[in-house]
Amino acid sequence: MSQAVPPRPEGQSLEERYGSTRRRRFDRRFAWAAVALLVAAGIAFLVFSGWQDQNRVSLQDIGYAEVEENVLDVKFEVHAPADTPVACAVEALNTSKATIGWKIVEVPASEQREHTVTTRLVTTGPATAATARSCWAVE
Repeated sequence: MSQAVPPRPEGQSLEERYGSTRRRRFDRRFAWAAVALLVAAGIAFLVFSGWQDQNRVSLQDIGYAEVEENVLDVKFEVHAPADTPVACAVEALNTSKATIGWKIVEVPASEQREHTVTTRLVTTGPATAATARSCWAVE
């Protein structure tokens, strides 16, 4: 009494017949919605982060050198819109991170966007750091 195996219809595998085929991991609509959301978030980030803002003032420290005891030359670079006067706060710190020298440096307006500034700073004691703290456009 052997049982005969019923013939399979052509083109149909066992997985297809009994419903165990691979399913897609993601629905295509979900994938497209996720891609659209990421693109919109990227555009919003660029717009609101000031990517196109050419009118802001920024600075980059270059370094400092001790000229003599309690006298430093502080060097930094300022990026500002053309024809805009800028002021920068420069400070020196000691080992306790206390301010031992402070100065406001004014950079006159010019047609250039980048200015390399070197300023002399007198301190009340030996300095372990000197930096341009911040810069802003003068109205």
